[in-house]
Amino acid sequence: ARLFLQKLWEIVGSHRFQSIWWGDDGNCVVIAEKLFRKEVLGRRGPLKIFETESMRGFILQLNLHGFCRMEGDALVSASIEELQAVAAAGSALGKLLFYYNPFFQRDYPNLLRMCTQG
Repeated sequence: ARLFLQKLWEIVGSHRFQSIWWGDDGNCVVIAEKLFRKEVLGRRGPLKIFETESMRGFILQLNLHGFCRMEGDALVSASIEELQAVAAAGSALGKLLFYYNPFFQRDYPNLLRMCTQG
């Protein structure tokens, strides 16, 4: 369980990945579905990040770890820069998915241990 959360934490905060980032001032995770499938779930061999290669399996893992999906319009505090970047990238990113977990917060890594599995 810890491994999934640690990997997720690392890629959300990494500038190497364009398909996943912190949204809402670090309170939620934003996933650009189409690009995420290719950029993260599509990795093979030693570059593989998560056990699952399917979006469905990845979302199941999020749910198991206490994440819930948010509606995009709940994120009124997304910055203008964020919105412009998303608009500019457009269809390459695919649909944007927003996931929230009260214990998965950018500025409070010590809360990670509170995330539960199942």
